[in-house]
Amino acid sequence: MTLLFILALLASGLALGAAAVPAVAWLRRRIRPDDFGEALRSAIEEHASTDAGDAAEVRQERAMLRSILDLADVTVGEVMTHRRHMATVDIDLPPGDIVDAALASEYTRLPLWRGDPDNIIGVIHAKSLLRAVRAARGQIESLNIERVATKPWFVPDATSLLDQLEAFRKRREHFALVVDEYGSLLGLVTLEDILEEIVGDITDELDTHVAGVYPQPDGGYIIDGTVTVRDLNREFDWGLPDEEDYSTIAGLVIHESRHIPEVGQTFTFFGFLFEILKRQRNQILTVRLMPATKVERREKTGAEPRNKNNP
Repeated sequence: MTLLFILALLASGLALGAAAVPAVAWLRRRIRPDDFGEALRSAIEEHASTDAGDAAEVRQERAMLRSILDLADVTVGEVMTHRRHMATVDIDLPPGDIVDAALASEYTRLPLWRGDPDNIIGVIHAKSLLRAVRAARGQIESLNIERVATKPWFVPDATSLLDQLEAFRKRREHFALVVDEYGSLLGLVTLEDILEEIVGDITDELDTHVAGVYPQPDGGYIIDGTVTVRDLNREFDWGLPDEEDYSTIAGLVIHESRHIPEVGQTFTFFGFLFEILKRQRNQILTVRLMPATKVERREKTGAEPRNKNNP
């Protein structure tokens, strides 16, 4: 039994619960019982390959195992799609317009709102909508969209991914709306969001790889401010801190600089040069990241980065 198999079996047991209890118990007896979690994490970090060609694969395996262990410590609020980026539909639009919106959307489920975009009253599933269209025999305007929609499911933003994964399994649902302690809509979370926390981005023909991150020829990256630090760390094996006070790269810059930077300002944090490229009011829209090692290499060759000095 390989180390990777043992670690995967043990870590997945933490996420799957009772179904894997015998395997977890068997392995627990073979690891220090007084510090089970730390022993497992140490074993994950020691997992390595002497074959340079396997280095990337081993790095991905370690990231997956770490992510499984972290499911109980990460909340849905950290991985959700923010309400500003949600695709929603006004339920009071003509049924034909709602059908067109569903067909044009890249998503299977669309929240429906009434009166205010934050007032979600239902969720329409493309498959249910198509069934209703077929049953209407071409009389699309006679559709009662509210009857086709399902009741929205709201979950607190502080719910852990482990608890939410179990809730998805019990309810046999893949989609939930996230609210804060006052009941205000914050965003949405899907089963795919949680799975991506474990295995990384799951792309299909409609997805773009690492959305919002654009590698540059000079070795840097242009990154949308809304890209999460967790996604960057997982994709590029970086070690940027991911604190409770923020989740996005823009939040990291504001947290470390302790103010909202102006366009053109640069900062050096955690081995990276951050340059503010675009800002709208108090929101950082775009950031350029350059690993410090690449900055030093450019300086030695005489190619100075723009706006080098910190304000």
